[in-house]
Amino acid sequence: MADRLRIEGLSCQPGQGDGFALGPVDLAVGPGEFVFVAGRSGAGKSLLARCLSGLIPHVFPGRAAGRVVLAGTPLQDLAPWEVSQHLGIVMQDPRAGQFGETVWEEVAFGPENLGLPTAEIARRVDRALEATALAGGGDWPIQTLSLGRRQAVAVAAALAMRPSVLVLDEPTAMLDAASARTLMDHLAVLAAEEGLTVIVLEHRTRYVVPRATRLVVLEEGAVAYDGKPQRAHEPPFCERFGLRLPESLPRRPSRIAPPPETAPRVVQARGIAYAYPRSATVFDEVDLDAVAGATTVVTGPNGSGKTTLLKVMAGLNRPQRGRVRYRHPPAESESPRRGQVAFVGQAPEYVFRYGSVAAEYASWRRGTGTAEGGFLEPLDLAHLADRHPLSLSEGEKRRLTIASALAAGPGLLVLDEPSVGFDGRHLARLFRSLDGYRGGGGAVLLASNDPDVLDRDMPGSAISLSPDRHMHPQHIV
Repeated sequence: MADRLRIEGLSCQPGQGDGFALGPVDLAVGPGEFVFVAGRSGAGKSLLARCLSGLIPHVFPGRAAGRVVLAGTPLQDLAPWEVSQHLGIVMQDPRAGQFGETVWEEVAFGPENLGLPTAEIARRVDRALEATALAGGGDWPIQTLSLGRRQAVAVAAALAMRPSVLVLDEPTAMLDAASARTLMDHLAVLAAEEGLTVIVLEHRTRYVVPRATRLVVLEEGAVAYDGKPQRAHEPPFCERFGLRLPESLPRRPSRIAPPPETAPRVVQARGIAYAYPRSATVFDEVDLDAVAGATTVVTGPNGSGKTTLLKVMAGLNRPQRGRVRYRHPPAESESPRRGQVAFVGQAPEYVFRYGSVAAEYASWRRGTGTAEGGFLEPLDLAHLADRHPLSLSEGEKRRLTIASALAAGPGLLVLDEPSVGFDGRHLARLFRSLDGYRGGGGAVLLASNDPDVLDRDMPGSAISLSPDRHMHPQHIV
């Protein structure tokens, strides 16, 4: 069987740096293969995806050596429109390249440009929306969607093009569990029944390993393992390469009790409601506390309002009804003081202001008394001190914003999907840092659909935001 995609001695250096960050890589992938590409944050997975599609050097700066052969033709001999006939790619930021006004327009854009009949376009769009749990959402305006739903739209747009090779860079990172399983199941069917070549680069191993036919692990830019995906079920194997285990570790009997009722409430919300202009109510009659020394976790399906709720609690959005109070000893206030709340959103690069990791971190800790580099080493960033923040991988960018926020010493740390781009080792480091922060009296409020976060032992409570726009509390211990 002829190879659908062949990689020969591929090396890549992003930006204008010296030396190669990826490679040399040699791989051959055939029709119907479902390849799971794993590895630590910064191992070169996203670089590989960008090189396979020709985005480096044509869209992103960088230089590449070696060859990528797509459907029997070297990539350098294909025009971008010809590449799109064979290979589809979904990058980590789902907003990149999205410009349709509605979900339907965005997903139909590619097939329309192929000049397909209207009935075929509709069939492709409907099938793609169903595969990504977006059925019935064709009329949704793109700009009003959560980042999780925009990620699903990006995947649907790629599926609608019916490429022979589909490359997905962290496609489940923002998806809820049901949507992630639906997507992976559909990709597995397309690979097995229609011969689609699927290449998924992911950290959430539990959704990909059961469907993959092959596992490729990158380590420091090179292929360290190429074989059966079942190896990812072995704890020593995952420990060696910094991978997350596909299944949760057995939970230990917790020695940490839920926070007492007398614990200080850093932020307290009562009866809050929020709606965007000309939109339906996002949530209504919500009571929520952020407690010193504890973590409050907000969960719920994509589009249920988790990010909006976090922004209201952080003081970035004002509720239409109800009240949010911030503890300012010795009195209470209805607006946060500077430094009391630190918000880390889903797009970390938007807060970067300086030209190096060290300078960015120092700008947050200035005047707080935090030790120089105090959170850079625990979050594995010290060796990147001289790098420009925008040159980091997505996981490294997120670790930098979290380290910087911790250095600011806030009373409340708000984290929106903090585990995106985190491998198993760095996820463990994150929780150790959060343990230390809570131990000093800090309160954590985070939103996540990542089971590797939700399965962690932590003092506090979990709140589920349901489609009926109400909150349902439960304890996590």
